[in-house]
Amino acid sequence: MQISDMQTPLSFDKWRRIFEESFPSLDKYASVYKDLHQHPELPCQESRTAAVVAGHLEALGYQVQRNIGGHGVVGLLNNGPGKTVLLRSELDALPIEEDTGLPYWSKVEQVDMDGYTKRVMHACGHDMHMASLLGAADLLWKVRNAWSGTLICVFQPNEERLLGAQAMIDDGLFEKIPLPDILLGQHAVPTRAGTIGTRPGRVLGFLDSLAVRVYGKGTHSSTPELGIDPILMASCIISRLQTVVAREIDFKEPCVVTCGYLHGGTDASIIPEFADFKVDIRSFDKDIQHTAIKAVKRIIEGECHTSRSPKSPRVLTSAHCPPIDNDEGATAKFTRALHIFYGDEAPAKVVEMDLDITADDFVLLGHPPGKNPIPYVYWNYGVTPRDEYDRAQTDGTLRDLPFNHNPKFAAEIEPSLRAGIEGLVIASVLFFES
Repeated sequence: MQISDMQTPLSFDKWRRIFEESFPSLDKYASVYKDLHQHPELPCQESRTAAVVAGHLEALGYQVQRNIGGHGVVGLLNNGPGKTVLLRSELDALPIEEDTGLPYWSKVEQVDMDGYTKRVMHACGHDMHMASLLGAADLLWKVRNAWSGTLICVFQPNEERLLGAQAMIDDGLFEKIPLPDILLGQHAVPTRAGTIGTRPGRVLGFLDSLAVRVYGKGTHSSTPELGIDPILMASCIISRLQTVVAREIDFKEPCVVTCGYLHGGTDASIIPEFADFKVDIRSFDKDIQHTAIKAVKRIIEGECHTSRSPKSPRVLTSAHCPPIDNDEGATAKFTRALHIFYGDEAPAKVVEMDLDITADDFVLLGHPPGKNPIPYVYWNYGVTPRDEYDRAQTDGTLRDLPFNHNPKFAAEIEPSLRAGIEGLVIASVLFFES
């Protein structure tokens, strides 16, 4: 069905006027964004961040619940009969040293869950997500006489390790809130600032993260023949893992196997007893995912045997995340609403979301225990400074722009913030009135 054939019940002339009259101060939420950006916190340590968002929700008038599944925060607005809509943002940041040159850059250091002191940065856009959701909560509060239903704002901890959504569920999230009729989530991406990208069906992929320890035999570095080197063992494994996609996966099937963490030893003169590394396996197909996981485990075990490891490797699945499959009808309806709302600006503002092999545990919120699955819509919005994006597009260097999880990743606050607020509010009022 073409977008133009979809029925969308909203009167957008009314909503444009309401937005213009009640839109919250972008300066206010830009300040919130800068504060959150300057004070990032690692997964499971988001206490200050949670206090900031909870305080804003309480000041607006929301019923607030804290410390769900860790530092999770829920803001509830019961605004009469009607649908229940859940909006989600994340709280946590990344162990990355910022290199943006921004006047509000992060100087934060924290000890992570592995016991190492690391610099911390909002390099994934969660600071923009929070500011956008708080701005949307503000706007929806101001115009509450124009809609009816129940709004739930969820600020989830520990998304970067893909464990926070399940932790909130296990802590009774769906016993503390009304069961939503629809879930809405968005993510900042390095496309042109102010654009909103939508896509029906599958948009994000499978992820399995493996935490691996391989064992050696310690000795002095001058007598390697008397020991078994686990660092060399891990290095050989990591190198060989790159053959999984190249030699065992059909070239037509996207799949990525990446090691982003390797640690072993305490000094150059000591061959240690063990080495640790972590592997992410990503794809869009369940069978491909299983094939890749089996290949990775086979290579780990085989290399350890070849290297005369004194005992079997320890391989733990530290995170598993299913793919995100947008509800096709709801996504088409939302896309149609965006086109109507933006009118002549829509061709430049509403774009097709790229299929992305990353993962997000937002999907788990769509499967409350003992309940039917909840439909959801998950979309992207661009945050890359417009002049940088346009220049890179002209030069053919879009791949050189800082991607999420890069130390130079930085958002152009406006119009990114406005797009983040508008996307959430347009979707909310759309589904409240549906």
